[in-house]
Amino acid sequence: GTWEGLPVLTWGWADRRVLATRRQLRAMDLAPGGHDPVAALVFGHRRPGRRCEYARLWLIARAVPKRTPTTAQLRAVRAALIARRTCTGPCGQVQPRCVSTTSRMCPACETTTNFWPRYAAEHGYTWEESA
Repeated sequence: GTWEGLPVLTWGWADRRVLATRRQLRAMDLAPGGHDPVAALVFGHRRPGRRCEYARLWLIARAVPKRTPTTAQLRAVRAALIARRTCTGPCGQVQPRCVSTTSRMCPACETTTNFWPRYAAEHGYTWEESA
């Protein structure tokens, strides 16, 4: 049969030396390179009522080496990850984990500034402290 216009292969019918999924290409330091997939691999479930899953397959021969990021791109990603961990509250420190996307503050600053009760009141909720 076909799936999204691609011929469907079942488990064991796709030659591993010729076809690969996107993840398999990444493991080989390759990328599809703008080429469309040539087939789909179906993963059937033995349980009745479960949907089948599909994986797109690309030709390994058409794959290109995956691009390496520039130093500027790596610097930008590093800065973005630090920004996700930086508290915008009174402490302003870089935290070991990402701060809340709602408050952009660490838990200590949320408590200090009484953020959640104020946020709840502004949005029509009630906030009760648990004892």
